[in-house]
Amino acid sequence: MTRGVILFAFNSHKYNYYEMAKHAASRAKHFLNLPVTLVTDEDSMPAGEYEHWDKVVKINPDKNNVRDWGQWINKGRYLAYDLSPYEETILIDADYVINSDKLLKTFDIYDDFCCHDSVRFFMRQGNFPEALSPNSYDDILWATVITFKKTERAKQIFECLEMIQKNYEHYEHIHGFLNAGFRNDYALTLALRIVNGHTDNPKDFIPWNLMHVGTNTTIYPNNEGEFNTEYTIIFDSWQKLKIKKEYNVIKDMDFHLINKDLYARIIDNG
Repeated sequence: MTRGVILFAFNSHKYNYYEMAKHAASRAKHFLNLPVTLVTDEDSMPAGEYEHWDKVVKINPDKNNVRDWGQWINKGRYLAYDLSPYEETILIDADYVINSDKLLKTFDIYDDFCCHDSVRFFMRQGNFPEALSPNSYDDILWATVITFKKTERAKQIFECLEMIQKNYEHYEHIHGFLNAGFRNDYALTLALRIVNGHTDNPKDFIPWNLMHVGTNTTIYPNNEGEFNTEYTIIFDSWQKLKIKKEYNVIKDMDFHLINKDLYARIIDNG
């Protein structure tokens, strides 16, 4: 079977998601030895950079979504099923930093679709699951990493993602989402459970935590070089009304960089 990675990247006024995606793609090719397809638009991708990608698909994205920091072009992820040229695909966010070949294991543990159902923040104890809403499912699923095959069931999941995106206000009204604005994590949580008849299939879940670099946390590459895998993490811990900085070193661990302002440092140092 053909296997590959697909990334979506649409620049906002604040963040250059294309540069993040280019960094993620180089690491996917190096650590996973897989081809990479980019889904982007004319405004985000500089001219003449096709050599970084095995395939580029340009679309007109839906730009009708905002966060507290401004425009956030994150809609259209349901297109991954139709746009992926691979029989088996790993869909990752542009701000996911690959430091190992661990994602290849997802091809061995799933039937035709899997994602993360559990997370952990570096330097914080516990998993801190995030709720969809006070009145609905306890924990959300995460769209940061999704592995899928071109099967009828996977197609149904992505079609359900499309339905939820196009009727998001309806679902937001029913469930009372805790965060405003469209989130792929919320749409995925609903879509997978709808397709599964509101039951859980253990093979739909990646059997390790999605690691987050969260707020109050800084991360520095320890070495220069294109494929550095060692980082120092600094966490601002409040103790007795004072901030105490706590340090830890990680190596060969993939992570999701929630704080996008740190990404330039990651890119500059490999």
